[in-house]
Amino acid sequence: MTKVLTFKVEIEGLEDKIWRKIEITDRRTVADLAYTILATFDSLAYHLYNIKYKNYIFDCWVCAEESLDYNDLTNATIVKLKDLELKENDTMEMEYDYGSTTTFKITYLESRGATQYEGYLYPNVIDGAGRGMLDDISDFELKEIVDDIDKKGYSEHYVTPGYEKREKYDYRKFNIKSNNKKLKGLVLEIKNGYEVGA
Repeated sequence: MTKVLTFKVEIEGLEDKIWRKIEITDRRTVADLAYTILATFDSLAYHLYNIKYKNYIFDCWVCAEESLDYNDLTNATIVKLKDLELKENDTMEMEYDYGSTTTFKITYLESRGATQYEGYLYPNVIDGAGRGMLDDISDFELKEIVDDIDKKGYSEHYVTPGYEKREKYDYRKFNIKSNNKKLKGLVLEIKNGYEVGA
C-alpha cells in the first residue's frame, strides 16, 4: 500500500522563521524529496545538493564533489523513500550549493495509508512559514537579512527570483495556497533539470 509521508523541513538557523511541512508518497525517490524542498523554498535549483541520512550520502549524481569518492555516495534518483525504513523523528540533513551552502534540517514526522489514486495529490505543503531561501547566499547570510528585516520592520533587500527579474525580498510573505498551486510543476521542472541528460 502506498503511504503518504510527512516531513518538517527547516532552514538551519532559521527554524522558527522559514519552514515547511511537506507530504510526499513513499514511492517517490530521495531526489524527489530534494526537488520538492527546492521548489517550495523558492530555489532556482541550479546548484548541487546532497541529503545525509544515517551513514548514507544521497547525491544528486550530476557530478561527485571532488573531495568525496564515488564509493561514498548513493544516487538519490534511484532510492525510494520507502526503502529508507524511516522511524518517527528520524532526521536528515540536506545541503544545497556547496559554495554558499543552505542547510535544511529534515524531520520525518509520520505516515498514513493512501489509495493509489491519491498519488497525484502529492507532493503537497500542508503548513509553513517564511518565503524561502535565496540562491548564492548561505543560510548564515540569509539569517542576517531576516534579522535585519525583523529589526527594522520592513525589507530593504532585493533578490533576482529568475532571469531579468528583480523584486524586494521579505521572508514574512509566504502564501501556502500560491506555493501549492505551482509546486508540482516546479518539482517536474527541477527534476528534468537535474536528471534529463545527466
